[in-house]
Amino acid sequence: MKVSYGIHLFLSLVSLFILINVYQYLEKLKSCSCFLEKQNPHYKINVDFLQLYQILEIISLFIFVTFLGIYKRPFGIGSRASRKTGMKFFILLSAILFLFITGYVSYQSLLLYFMSKKDCQCLNEWPKYIVYVQGVFNSIYFLRLLLLFIFVCILFVFNFMK
Repeated sequence: MKVSYGIHLFLSLVSLFILINVYQYLEKLKSCSCFLEKQNPHYKINVDFLQLYQILEIISLFIFVTFLGIYKRPFGIGSRASRKTGMKFFILLSAILFLFITGYVSYQSLLLYFMSKKDCQCLNEWPKYIVYVQGVFNSIYFLRLLLLFIFVCILFVFNFMK
């Protein structure tokens, strides 16, 4: 086992620990009376979605660790052309899905940030900062994807107008 693989596994375990703590923090928010009372009725925080996002992060972490172990092994089923077409569709579909998820996580994290300004003991724990960091990075990722889609659309428009 290489040292770099061991370091990746250690960092993955640390990430898993943090993600599980954030998930538990969000679970506690569901029963926190001051959090529930101080929410704006028009802008409620979707804690279930934030928990789902944590689960998606945990799953992606497991996929990363799995691919880390098998990335040098050759694999592939089907012809090269069918794999290429399927991969293009998968990339487009996943980009649209990531655009929605990152935008919504950014929005929910921003709402949590504005809610945390109020005095609420169960809201003011360290995992909230992880949610903020996820929100900031998801905002950056959302803007990158959005600008990429706009750029691709502009390229299509100019190429088909010739």
